Amino acid sequence: MKRLIRLTALCLVLCSLASSAFAAAATPTPPPLPLEQEVLDPPTIIQNVLDIAYTEWLDLNGQPLKKVNKFTEWRGKGVSFGWCGGYITWCMLEAGVPMEELEYFRKNSDKKDHLDVEGIFHVKEASVGKLLRGYQIMNRTTHVPQKGYMLVYGCSYNKTIHVALVSDVEILGDGKFRITTLEGNMSNRVKMYVHDYDMYASDWESNLSEVPADQRTQMEDDSFDYTLPVAKPSASAKKKSPYYVNCFLMTWVPDDELNELTTPTPPPAK
Repeated sequence: MKRLIRLTALCLVLCSLASSAFAAAATPTPPPLPLEQEVLDPPTIIQNVLDIAYTEWLDLNGQPLKKVNKFTEWRGKGVSFGWCGGYITWCMLEAGVPMEELEYFRKNSDKKDHLDVEGIFHVKEASVGKLLRGYQIMNRTTHVPQKGYMLVYGCSYNKTIHVALVSDVEILGDGKFRITTLEGNMSNRVKMYVHDYDMYASDWESNLSEVPADQRTQMEDDSFDYTLPVAKPSASAKKKSPYYVNCFLMTWVPDDELNELTTPTPPPAK
């Protein structure tokens, strides 16, 4: 446990040192030193978020959704957008996680663009870039996955192309993890993915890989996939670009005494 605390503290320090460059270009922060990792049980309210997200995945069973759906309309009736982040924030709202919009964090941060918020707190946004920016201001980005964290994906031409909710983590050793995610707006569906992640990959943009065929335990269908997502070609990238892990957003901080409180108190507005 002490090693995990040191690891978390180190990740936060590294993220803080890189915050200005990361904010400008959304580049990954340096990976932490090779210390042991440990998978912990998330706080109750974050487990509730995971349960809600799982129930939605189970109930939809691969059914495609229209561009306007309940994961977008928390922003307003008839609102339409790419809803990967909208799905996660909707689940956070349903669970009662306290949150504020990005503008709140911007207005109340110090001159170094940082805001200390104790306990569990979320950024009430759908945009991947805005979610990332809010968590950067709270100094809650890391390269060590935990259940209930958000995974920010990048590709060769967009370092914030997609966001997912981490529902399970298995330690494989040597900085490698098998990560199960629940993801909105994948082929217009809520889908579950299982991939392998190497936090010490020499080629950062290849830190995500498919689970070996002989280790796959579930049939793939419209709601479940082992395939590594690939971004479509763009004006700047003529070829398809596989996703990689940019960073994880810490919806909860290990060993924070306020984790089990459902209504932590944010700093007063300026």
